[in-house]
Amino acid sequence: MNNSWWLKLQERLWGMAPWDAERISDEWFRAHFDYAANVVHQWMGSALDMRTARLLNFGCGDGITDLSLVLRHGATAIHGIDIRREYTKLPRIAREQLGMRRIPAALTFETIAPGARLSDRHSGIDGIMSWSTFEHVQRDQLLPILQDLHACLRPGGVFFLQIEPLFHSPYGSHLRRYDEVPWHHLLVPEEVLWSTIEAHEGPINAEEVDFGFADFGVDGYKRFVFKEYQQLNRLTADELVDLVRQAGFVVEQQERRSVDLLPPQQLLVQYSESVLRNNEIFLLLRKGA
Repeated sequence: MNNSWWLKLQERLWGMAPWDAERISDEWFRAHFDYAANVVHQWMGSALDMRTARLLNFGCGDGITDLSLVLRHGATAIHGIDIRREYTKLPRIAREQLGMRRIPAALTFETIAPGARLSDRHSGIDGIMSWSTFEHVQRDQLLPILQDLHACLRPGGVFFLQIEPLFHSPYGSHLRRYDEVPWHHLLVPEEVLWSTIEAHEGPINAEEVDFGFADFGVDGYKRFVFKEYQQLNRLTADELVDLVRQAGFVVEQQERRSVDLLPPQQLLVQYSESVLRNNEIFLLLRKGA
């Protein structure tokens, strides 16, 4: 998308386009530019040199986190991959939120079909990252995709994988922008849940309004996110760890974060308390040398 020889030459001659974080006004942008990028850098930066590493972002979305890793953390080569084309909005977003005239040459992007094999054309990668993506991958594709990403990495390469919220946690439906009832998706039939979403009026949390909202409109966005909910794979943290090990990864480090809420008694009959309270998982994985 942006990694042309001309852009590289421009940056070599005149430097990267200036940017100003003081201009940031959008909370979705701020959360991904600051918090998400900081977390990725904290986990991956401890395992490789972001300034020299070839990085791949599986499920890059709008590319805001990738942009921040370049501007704020010195990354020099990030290739974003996604099944949607939200990253095409990044030049406009960066202009509006940072005053940037052009996107850095360090960023490139690619649209793929779900489950498409990547390792045939992406190999020797130093590091892979994935931010809140794997809960959206179909169950039967999870292991093949993880095995393919393993094949993309060089020996000793690392993979940082994060999921939040996990499905069985209080807001694991990904519908909290419309529904504040914890574990509601596990307590009521789907049609009741949809009625709650459909009836919602008024503004939603600014941090939950991504740059695709305007593409759908108010009612269209409700239908979009509810369909996303219906397609969640309902993966637990234990299942994820088992899958990454099956794919050949070594778990170097993991962290699981849980909420303080006490689950309803009727759910504790069906699920363990740890599964119901586990909201987020961070994994740092490595490919054997």
